Amino acid sequence: MAPVRLMVCNRRKRLFQVRIDPNDPPAAVGPPDGDGPQVDLHWANVLDPAGGLRRCPVCGCRELFTRKDFPQAVGLVLVVVVVVVAVVLMLLRLLAWAVMLLGAVALFDAVLFAVTGRCLVCYRCRSEVRNVPIASSQRPWDLATGDKYRHQPESGGPPAATSVPGSPGPGPGPGPGRPAQASQDAR
Repeated sequence: MAPVRLMVCNRRKRLFQVRIDPNDPPAAVGPPDGDGPQVDLHWANVLDPAGGLRRCPVCGCRELFTRKDFPQAVGLVLVVVVVVVAVVLMLLRLLAWAVMLLGAVALFDAVLFAVTGRCLVCYRCRSEVRNVPIASSQRPWDLATGDKYRHQPESGGPPAATSVPGSPGPGPGPGPGRPAQASQDAR
């Protein structure tokens, strides 16, 4: 079996990526350069008999989702550039060129979609696991499940934001540990 690629995250930030032998997984991992926190891994009952994941090895969460293993920022930049170029071509009254450009990009996107693999992502800590078999029971991201974990306080996962150097503090707005602002009616 190929080494499992594990991107260790802490909800807010990607910490580091490691390659792990699934036949002899380590109890803890750290950044390859040694500069950063060690993260304990939870391998008990993580893999099913087929080698797929049952739970996140970083935080132990049972809820994982699948997504295409393609950098989302690259896709967004590509779409924005193509739209701008197509609009410029249309303004120059080169409609045929604009339509051909959009068609070529749509064809490129279809080919990319067909050849790009999938990875598993943990709802709780957002760690990503690649090169593991994905069971048919693993579903794509679900809004209700994602919302459930978005409102949970950080605990039981990889290093909390307070233990990671340079990690931002809690975000604005009401939530666990943050008071809600007074509404207009209360003033």
